[in-house]
Amino acid sequence: MKNKKIFSSLFVLGLATTLVACGNSGDSTTEIDENAPSEPSQEEKQEEASLDTATTEEAGAETADFESQTADDTLVIGNLEMTGDFYPGWSANGYDAKVMRLIGTEGNNSYQVLVQDESGAWVENSAVLAESIKSEDNEDGSKTFTYKIKDDLKWSDGEPVTADDYLFKILLESLPSYIQVTGSYYIGADSTKGYEAYHNGESDVFEGIEKIDDYTFKATIDASFLPYYEEEYLAAVIPFPMHAVSENLAVSPEGNKLVVKEGYEVTEEDKKAYVEGLDTQIAKLKEDFEANNPAPADDATEDEKKAYEEAKAANDEQIKGLEDRKNGDVDPTQQLIEEAMLKQANEYRIKPTVTSGPYKFVSFENNMVKLDLNENYAGNFKGEKATIPHVIVQYVNNKIAVDLLENGDIDIWDQEAEGGPIDQMRKAADEGKIGGYNSFERNGYGNIVFLTDRGTTQYKEVRQAIAYLMDRNSFVQSFAGGYGVVTNGMYGTSQWMYKERGADLEPKLTNYQLNLDEANKLLDQTPYKFEADGTTPWDKTKAEEEYKNNPEGFDYFRYDEKGEKLVVNQYGSDESPITTLISNQVPNNAKQVGLEYNVTAGSFATLLDYYYYPDEDPDYTAFSMAAEFGTPFDPYYQYNSEGFDNHTKTNDPKADEITVKLRKTDPSDKEGYLDNWEEFQLWFNDYLPEIPLYSNQYHSGFTKRVKGYDISTPVWQSEYQINAMTLE
Repeated sequence: MKNKKIFSSLFVLGLATTLVACGNSGDSTTEIDENAPSEPSQEEKQEEASLDTATTEEAGAETADFESQTADDTLVIGNLEMTGDFYPGWSANGYDAKVMRLIGTEGNNSYQVLVQDESGAWVENSAVLAESIKSEDNEDGSKTFTYKIKDDLKWSDGEPVTADDYLFKILLESLPSYIQVTGSYYIGADSTKGYEAYHNGESDVFEGIEKIDDYTFKATIDASFLPYYEEEYLAAVIPFPMHAVSENLAVSPEGNKLVVKEGYEVTEEDKKAYVEGLDTQIAKLKEDFEANNPAPADDATEDEKKAYEEAKAANDEQIKGLEDRKNGDVDPTQQLIEEAMLKQANEYRIKPTVTSGPYKFVSFENNMVKLDLNENYAGNFKGEKATIPHVIVQYVNNKIAVDLLENGDIDIWDQEAEGGPIDQMRKAADEGKIGGYNSFERNGYGNIVFLTDRGTTQYKEVRQAIAYLMDRNSFVQSFAGGYGVVTNGMYGTSQWMYKERGADLEPKLTNYQLNLDEANKLLDQTPYKFEADGTTPWDKTKAEEEYKNNPEGFDYFRYDEKGEKLVVNQYGSDESPITTLISNQVPNNAKQVGLEYNVTAGSFATLLDYYYYPDEDPDYTAFSMAAEFGTPFDPYYQYNSEGFDNHTKTNDPKADEITVKLRKTDPSDKEGYLDNWEEFQLWFNDYLPEIPLYSNQYHSGFTKRVKGYDISTPVWQSEYQINAMTLE
């Protein structure tokens, strides 16, 4: 299915390198997040804004119009634009994720049985578990985990949390019709035994899960997923409030099937509600498509018109599938199940009023989310429990966010990435204008992503040559202002693997710097070694002379023996300073090595069209993006030829070998995992499916009245530290 909601969500999921397993939602919509794409991460949104911070006069004018929501009992968190999607699996972005974590629809504040501590290590959630998780190795190579949750856990509406809520999420979201009916990208509990038969519709029973009693259940990880280095992640199941989307469905006594509640018969009202749900979903598909895909103007390029028509055809196809369901025969039980899916998709995810986190969802209006303290929250794994009565998560213009922080109009501004505002924040803290700031190394990077199976970027040497055509140090300085570094692999400087092995790894990696001679040597190893006639060898000296005399009208490019020119077309966001930096630098450098490098700027949605659904002969094979890395770090889905999220189209035997070896490292073999991680980084640095541009440092600032915000890491920011915060 090809639809904007799925594009943006997949972007976050894919670039966050997050594994979907055992019913765990993970932090797929964090940072990009990566990721995030769904939608870009905090980093990407700020990359897509102007590099120029607002002048004092501009900031003063905008802050004068800003209506502060601060009150003695209310914490105001500044945020960038939210989609209003507060459940993982659809179009949520990194800013929606901040709300999700406050209300517990994902992350470490939820009733997930295993959560991450401040350093990212997995720990048992003592607020949820009545006893430690038990594990058992089975003869067939699978592994069974037994969970016993506390019998006094409550949802925010006071209803009890039971084993059925954990099993319901696994069962509902792994069904074959889930993606088709809801438009979610979530593939379900793919690591659980029996997933394939259940997900493919071959069985209505999910073999790998079992209910023992109301507060005890089991989940079995399939042997094909084991060993797995961060095994805890596979065991990190999370509940969903079944009663919030269905009053008449139940989990079977065995716990492995969804059934109609005993004594209930499907009524005409149920059928009517089902049809209405489908109608709502169809209307939303149409509405979202129109909102995200404006019809191209008369003067639009053929590429833009083509992208629009392809996206429209895919959206129409999905709508037809729902129309067919509405008009066809559906089994009564299946009807109730799909009715629950539709309620989750059309109601719950935009207004999740039944949750498990420290705060309850109240409203989302005018790009402002209002939350109230959840009196039924059990606390986090450290025994901390939020006390601030109200929280507002409010959109602010990132250009004036630090001004608003200084004025006290907002209390917290998280993850500032640009150098200018960071300098302003640090100065404000030094001068006592704000309470302080936290800083941490980013677990991700800005990058250029390639299609590696088509066009001229199918040649590794072309990709490597492009890396030698840019001054990545200037990107760091222009955007991050000294708060960033150039990286040479798929890593963030905050990752524990880098901290342990980074010093050993770096000398082994190629540090791609601006070097036209190296670029020429690489291009000489490609088919593009000739002049336009396809026989005369391309001459570096001629290129230098041509560029010196006629840089604007330069026309001495490389060709292959068929007379096809060496051209790379890159697509970038029209608001991104990175797109501007690349277009100002790379095309001119590329001419001097015989490469025609074109940079086109347009909407992020169109970029994703080209990236996720390229033609056989695509218009664009390079894209400027950004990525955040999730936990666990498992690039199998992105770079293994069997990976469902392999949008670079990587198909390399070495990648297949090392991505399997990395994920299947025995959990007790830390050094073996680090060896495999190094091997993966060496492959990545050579194959270069992406060019890392920079990895930077984030800063989070807070006002003087905020107490207890004394920690900030890539996995532990204000939405988690909230349990230890107070307002003075």
